[in-house]
Amino acid sequence: MRKASPITESDLHGYVDGRLDDARRLAVGDWLKAHQEDAARVADYRLLGERWRETYADVLRESVPRELLAVVAPRSAWASGLAWGAAASILVALAAIAAWMLLEPDRPNSLAAEMIARSALAHAVYAAERQHPVETGAGTNEELLGWLSQRLHMRVKAPNLEPMGLRLIGGRLLPGERAPAAMLMYEGAEGQRVSLYWGPEFRQKHESGLRYSQVARGERVYYWLDEECGYAITSSDLAESQLLRVALLAHGELEK
Repeated sequence: MRKASPITESDLHGYVDGRLDDARRLAVGDWLKAHQEDAARVADYRLLGERWRETYADVLRESVPRELLAVVAPRSAWASGLAWGAAASILVALAAIAAWMLLEPDRPNSLAAEMIARSALAHAVYAAERQHPVETGAGTNEELLGWLSQRLHMRVKAPNLEPMGLRLIGGRLLPGERAPAAMLMYEGAEGQRVSLYWGPEFRQKHESGLRYSQVARGERVYYWLDEECGYAITSSDLAESQLLRVALLAHGELEK
């Protein structure tokens, strides 16, 4: 909660969206230079905006149906262009709502809750292991991914997280209640660990969108479920905002 700060959450969003007047924009800019945590949040908001625009670009390029125009403005206003502006605003609003749902506060169902628990436990056990956090004798990463793909009966891919300073160091096969699971482990330059959990048994008909949860031990988890698999990006080393950027990168690669 921002109690004493002269810069509000609305100011930060307005700064990202370019909706502030010159004086307020300069004030927020000066604030961000001295407050790195808020500067990182603004960077996250901008990254989210880019992801949303990529995701809903096709929707915003579509022509506006006359049926929608009839709802938002009277027929006499069509020639003036006001109706088109109103209809476009509605489409933008709908896209924004859909995008907000991508990261809405988590209310995991029982399937998601089980996957969160399993992925967090696997991360807690293996990320703390300095000598053998991943399978030994598994050959190259390509061979490991091929082997995991065979065991999970689906293609297991390793998203490239190097733009976030994380390199793939390997992975391992994990037991599941109803089907095998897999975990890929990434490591940063300072030894920070991030894991990507693959759980085919947690697939569901409709993609859940990217969601956040944190378990009692402290592991932070961004996860999503789609028609093929359940995925969880887990770390106890990265802050939530850092893990969000990693999760957005992984989600974008695996769902494209």
